[in-house]
Amino acid sequence: MKFRVLALVLITAFGAPFAGAADEAPDPISSFLEGLTIGEGTATAELIIFPVLAAEAPEKLDIKPAPWSENVGYSEPDLPKRRFNVGVANNEPGLLLLLGGTILGGGHRDRVFPQDVLIPAGARVEIESIAAAPASDQRKEAAPFRVGSALAPPYIRERAEFSPTNTLVPNFVSHFLDFRNDGDERKSLSAVNASDKLTKLCLPCHESLAAFPTSDEGRVVGVVTAVRGRVRSLELFGDNRLLKAWFEPLLKSQTFAAAAIAVKAKKLRMELPDQGTADETMAGLKTAAEELLVRVQKAKFKESDTPKNSAGEYWIFRTSNSTRGAAISNEGRMLHMAVFPYEPFESALFGARVKAPGEDDDYGDYGQAELERKSRFGRLTEYEKRLLGRMRSGGMGLGGGGAGGGLRR
Repeated sequence: MKFRVLALVLITAFGAPFAGAADEAPDPISSFLEGLTIGEGTATAELIIFPVLAAEAPEKLDIKPAPWSENVGYSEPDLPKRRFNVGVANNEPGLLLLLGGTILGGGHRDRVFPQDVLIPAGARVEIESIAAAPASDQRKEAAPFRVGSALAPPYIRERAEFSPTNTLVPNFVSHFLDFRNDGDERKSLSAVNASDKLTKLCLPCHESLAAFPTSDEGRVVGVVTAVRGRVRSLELFGDNRLLKAWFEPLLKSQTFAAAAIAVKAKKLRMELPDQGTADETMAGLKTAAEELLVRVQKAKFKESDTPKNSAGEYWIFRTSNSTRGAAISNEGRMLHMAVFPYEPFESALFGARVKAPGEDDDYGDYGQAELERKSRFGRLTEYEKRLLGRMRSGGMGLGGGGAGGGLRR
């Protein structure tokens, strides 16, 4: 009896710990995640993707996924609240979804948008962006704006979402300056995105997956992508139409990074992550994709700040293994979610700026042991000294972490 009285006093004083929790409506992101499953994977030359399937095809959203439309205008504000902010005018008749990772060339310096933004019809919103090129690429005269054909690679998108800095993208781009087209002197992600070499490397993947988003009668609402034996991202959209609109930019961002990793790691004498046999890899990756989806389904979603004058609700979350993600919804409907598991290989490879060698430098034949041997006799050139310094510090992913890790944990 005393225990029952004490329990009643505690509940009266402090409230039942979970009172009303069962009656609260779940957030729109959690509601959308219910019942999603992972389908069978498709392997291409550079990556493996798995469809994320809804139990039934969601109702179509009234969203315009067209940041590259002529009806969308971009400008540099005269007095921006932050240095690289961009004014985006939505002259479309409906809401406009601009995904984080969108590359915007033009203005006085190329940019990347770090997070999703939903722009009302007829509105002009000042959106935060970060530099996609170093200060040496600053233009004296502003160039016309042009939206890139690919999103930024997952490594950039994950860090831009949670730690946007103006050194992030230039550091990454410094690894790929030799991928630029002949005569293209830009040190920008826009130049790498426009590379004919990378387009050719990515083409087989695009051809293999041309019909991917149209399968299963509109039930495909997302994709899990794996590269080099590791899951790289989980992308979900509110309906199949929205996924189809963004699928090509997503695919190009993934295949660009996959092909670039292979070529650059070979030049830096880094071993690619093991993959095993094709069957083992596919089975293991599907299990990893399913585990990632389950962790996201169990995650707690927290509302984050809404960009001024934008529409929608913005969410962030962290899974049980500290993988971070973000999502956007509007009027109770989930629009987009992006999850990027932590990838230490890419952090080591892209975490620090490198100086691209000259055309005559035999970059692929340098090994740290050989350079160490030559240094003992004082026979290193200035270029070799810089190269050895980066190897020793880990700035090229060849040392023991050091300054080049760029790790978030």
